[in-house]
Amino acid sequence: MRLQNVETFYPLSPMQQGMLFHSVSVPNSDMYCQQMSCTLEGLMEVETFKQAWQHVVRRHAILRTFFVWEGSNEPVQVVLRKAQLPVAELDWRGLSPAARRDELDVFLLEDRRRGFELAKAPLSRVALIRVAEDLHQMVWSHHHILLDGESVNHIIGEVFVAYEALREGRAPPDDPVRPFKDYIAWLKGRDIGEAEAYWRGLLEGFTTPTPIVSRLPTVSSKPGSAVATEVAKLSVTTSTALADLARKHQLTVNTVVQGAWAILLSRYSGERDIVFGASVSGRPPDVPGADEMVGIFINTLPVRVDASPEASLMPWLKALQARQAESRQYERTPLAEIQG
Repeated sequence: MRLQNVETFYPLSPMQQGMLFHSVSVPNSDMYCQQMSCTLEGLMEVETFKQAWQHVVRRHAILRTFFVWEGSNEPVQVVLRKAQLPVAELDWRGLSPAARRDELDVFLLEDRRRGFELAKAPLSRVALIRVAEDLHQMVWSHHHILLDGESVNHIIGEVFVAYEALREGRAPPDDPVRPFKDYIAWLKGRDIGEAEAYWRGLLEGFTTPTPIVSRLPTVSSKPGSAVATEVAKLSVTTSTALADLARKHQLTVNTVVQGAWAILLSRYSGERDIVFGASVSGRPPDVPGADEMVGIFINTLPVRVDASPEASLMPWLKALQARQAESRQYERTPLAEIQG
């Protein structure tokens, strides 16, 4: 790396620190390798598509970022002035539809196993697979330490807007965007006293971690990883009924689901005082331009529930929703600080 190509460097967010720690501790794990696979219909101008991706990489510093932790008291993320996004081109037009599906499954698995070297930018890559004259499969992979789900959607939207503009001979949108480092600066400068008092009060008296009793077989896909996965899908009828129930009682579906999860944990663990984690978006509304910023803003926070079997369901769910609304103003408190 040439120092002339370094644009800036700054600390990590608490969520990034946690991901870095786990990634370094279990280097063969693919837990943070994120993939998006989608089918693109119509004649594709491949070179223009590459230009669109490179345009977005140039706009957003987080896509030109790598991480340094060895020989430093505190890990930092380093932004390069220029970084070339790798775009692999594959041609599967000679394969049958069934063979293509099998080949895609193999490709996605091998791509995840390939992972990323956190000390090298960019921590992202694209594969463009041609399956017919007017049909491509795009696979975008990146390390989760860069982006959350909302940012992923934002990036993909920008790529396709830029592609359409370039294909039509227009300059793609290039309005200024706030870099992720502004969010880190905001995190470092906030007063945590009120938040600390809130979380201490919420967790006061909690002594027994809530166990998760699993009867699922353990599936180990890699050395150092042990993952059990169970997928359950609700029918359209059940999903609609849940949404109607929430709306009728002025609840969010999220509250209903969290309430159900708390009851389930209580039944399996035998505990009444339940604490589990929930992810929140973490974007600070008091930072101008936060909605358009790209990075990883999500946070994981404890949810404490008194799963009393004597409680009436609807008042109990409304109380849960009220507590969640109250905690929203403190949702950017790092989990490590709350645990401390």
